Amino acid sequence: MSDSNHVIEQLCKDISWSPIAEECETKDVYCAMEQELVALETFLNRKLPKDYRWFMKSYGMRSFEDERVHLKLSGISLSFLSAFLAADSALVVTQMYSDDGEDRRIPDESLIIADSISGDFLVMDLCDERFGFIYFLSNLKPWGAFEDSEYLVLIAESLTDLLLKIVENDSVEEPAFNIPDEMIR
Repeated sequence: MSDSNHVIEQLCKDISWSPIAEECETKDVYCAMEQELVALETFLNRKLPKDYRWFMKSYGMRSFEDERVHLKLSGISLSFLSAFLAADSALVVTQMYSDDGEDRRIPDESLIIADSISGDFLVMDLCDERFGFIYFLSNLKPWGAFEDSEYLVLIAESLTDLLLKIVENDSVEEPAFNIPDEMIR
């Protein structure tokens, strides 16, 4: 196991995850299989970051029970982040929102790794310059707005960095929504 995998493994151990209902589920229910990750890489025509691959194979879509997930990064509340998408769901959602057409919401060379009930996304950039960077993408911007640099808000420089920020959060706040004040009535 590489050093980066040891770091993310320790961070995952330091986070409280919802327990696996062992009487009816196994770890495999939550975790990605190699062929699912290869399917993602094939669709994207890009390799996935090593920390993301390890996480998906080891934890996948396990739900957070850790209150430290309620933090703000770059002004964005991560309170919506209950779990990361399963690999097959990440593929379907990414395909849907990356196809040219009226539903297109994400830039090329990116992968949706989490979503919210209101349609916000965490998007992982896979381009060479920002490989593995994780951005918040609001559902409040219209189609094509990702071309505006303010539409994608940088949350972390890798999945490991994001989990580190959660683990190091020592000022847990009440859950908040990512709705601008002027839109709240």
